[in-house]
Amino acid sequence: MPDDNNFRIGYVADVEGHWDYFLEYVQRSNVLYWEEHEGHNTNISTTTTNNYGITFQRLKLRPNTHFVYGGDSVDKGPGDIRLCRALVDLKKQYPDHVHLLVGNRDLNKIRFSSELSDDDMERPIEDIKRPFWDSNAKSYKEHLEEVKQTHAATKSDCTLDDLNTKTERLRWMLKHTLGCPDTFEFRREEIAYLDKIYGSYPPTCETHESSPVPTVLHRTNDVDVDTTKVTDEDVVESFNYEINHSEGSLRQYLHHASIASIIGNTIFVHGAIDRLTMRFVPSKYSKFDLPTSPPPSFAEPSIDIADGMMIDDVHEWVQSLNEYLHDGLKDFESRPHWNEERTSRGGEALLAIQNRPSMWGRSVVCNSYADGGVVATDDAEEQRKQALRVAEEELNPLAFEGVASNVFDQAPADWLLAHGIKRIVVGHKPTGDCPAVLSSAYTGVEVCSVDTSFARRRDISTGEKSNRFGVNRGDAIALVEIAGSDCNYNRLEVSGTLADGTEYSNTHPHIGINEDAITGDSILGKKTVDGWWVKASVSDSYHLCRGKGRTVEYDTRSEEDVFVCHQLLKR
Repeated sequence: MPDDNNFRIGYVADVEGHWDYFLEYVQRSNVLYWEEHEGHNTNISTTTTNNYGITFQRLKLRPNTHFVYGGDSVDKGPGDIRLCRALVDLKKQYPDHVHLLVGNRDLNKIRFSSELSDDDMERPIEDIKRPFWDSNAKSYKEHLEEVKQTHAATKSDCTLDDLNTKTERLRWMLKHTLGCPDTFEFRREEIAYLDKIYGSYPPTCETHESSPVPTVLHRTNDVDVDTTKVTDEDVVESFNYEINHSEGSLRQYLHHASIASIIGNTIFVHGAIDRLTMRFVPSKYSKFDLPTSPPPSFAEPSIDIADGMMIDDVHEWVQSLNEYLHDGLKDFESRPHWNEERTSRGGEALLAIQNRPSMWGRSVVCNSYADGGVVATDDAEEQRKQALRVAEEELNPLAFEGVASNVFDQAPADWLLAHGIKRIVVGHKPTGDCPAVLSSAYTGVEVCSVDTSFARRRDISTGEKSNRFGVNRGDAIALVEIAGSDCNYNRLEVSGTLADGTEYSNTHPHIGINEDAITGDSILGKKTVDGWWVKASVSDSYHLCRGKGRTVEYDTRSEEDVFVCHQLLKR
């Protein structure tokens, strides 16, 4: 058996600005660590006495390792800027061993440049409709009317035009079009923190270029900050700076990121590789809107398509997707605002690829396997089949919103296997309190879905500790690593803390050469006859999960119980 200590990949995704979660992840990681950053061990600004004694750290990568950040760096916590800075700085230090992927939450911030511009603020309020992909969201006018009601007691003569400011436009975008209503106040908190630690915000050239990051000693509540000094206008300017300025944290993240990455036998994307997304590279002229082109053939996607191209070689496909990203960024940088007719803006193709209806359901960024905390449910499969029928018969691309990909489909598995890919690792959509895995025993390709951003269990009580990583994450944290003798002979290792505080550490079977020599737990990542998925081994029992949509159930069973009812195993 080859030595399993020569190679390791670390993976995490969907931190979404939750700085405390990332600090805990690094503390547990066998791939990342913090190193004291010389030159930033005393105060940075002589105008701020509170900086004395603060030790700054720099994120580092261990030898013989790779690190993949799977996308969605921002939106759900007061650490957007710090996380992006730390990840970009790590990428700059180890360009060939650090891989940053784009998620929908990273790409959709491109909208700020055009939709918060001075020219766009002159548009009639009635012209700013609800997002085309969400019929339940409020239009901008409806949002302002709601805000007016809250001001009625103190500002009875306030009009909608009075309320039509960049602050309210941004609040509306975050809450009703981007799914992150708390982000505005999270950013206010982070600005106050950065100003106190570094002495200024936006950062000076010196502090930004070196990208110092506070040590793990400085969690969110470890430093008292005064958020009242940060105005609404400061918050708006911060969002503009971080995406529009060439040194902005999110702008830099996108510049150093990819849509997909391959390391040996493993491919990484934010969303999913399925029958619709495999081989497909969208046209650089794709629009962030409901498509006017006819739908493709969903059963057997054709090589001849009008809205993109099909590439058979997996490695060339990944290269073309990444070129699509960087061409889109160049377009965004060259013309960040709308044209005079408001029919075109730079980066439109990047907004399109993070929106399933715009792509006729063909987005590796935002398609997803996850449903009910697992990678496949019967209900999700029925919804997927119905969506395909509606899309074809009614020519309705909105049918793809919320649809899960078929993880059991042999077609994408065979395509990947033919090019040496035996594992897919993704994030994007929550999978309960630990990663959801599909055993390679099903299709030959192992699938690992790693988003635990909605892991808190409300059916149990663990006291205040359940809010350790916020009201949605609870106490759960996951460490996903791939270890082996090299990039083609390795195994998945998953460890962490479940929502109830239970620690677990699991090793999945090897993938690569000499697969007859099975090591690891072969029951993990499989489905029982009665519909439960085996997600983790805890002591002498197994942690099981099943669900539907956003409803997730959990169960604990002995090894014997799981073995007896497992659909692939015999006694």
